[in-house]
Amino acid sequence: MFLRVLNDDQKRVLVVIAHHLVVSDHSISEKEGDLLDELLNGLHTNVPVSPQQLYAKPSLDVFDTREVKIAAMLEILTLACGDNMFPDAESKMVRKLARDFGFTNDEFEQMKAWGENNAVLRDQALAMMDAT
Repeated sequence: MFLRVLNDDQKRVLVVIAHHLVVSDHSISEKEGDLLDELLNGLHTNVPVSPQQLYAKPSLDVFDTREVKIAAMLEILTLACGDNMFPDAESKMVRKLARDFGFTNDEFEQMKAWGENNAVLRDQALAMMDAT
C-alpha cells in the first residue's frame, strides 16, 4: 500500500523484517501467507534477497526519513494485524521496531489501530468479493 515511497534498499530490508515477523511465532496462518504474498508482489522490484539476508538482523539505517519509517511500520502492521491475531512474539517484535524507529508508544498505538482497522476493511472487501 505504501511501498511506492520506499527505495530498493528499504524494500529489501522490509522483506527481511516481514520474514522475521511471520516466523516469529512459528506459525504462518493462511491469511498471513496471503498478506506476505501481496507484500512481495507489490514491491515491483527485482532486488534479490538472499537466504543469508533473510536470517540476518536487518539494518534499519536505510529508513532515513519519518515518511519511510511510517510506511514500513504500516506495511508491517498490515501483515501483523491482517490475520486478526497479534501473538505475543509478533507484538514484541513490532513494538521493538517502533521503538527502534523512534516512535512513541502513542504513535505506535495509533499505527496499530490503523493496522487493525485495515484488517477489518480488508476482510469486508474480501467478503464482498466472495458474495454470490
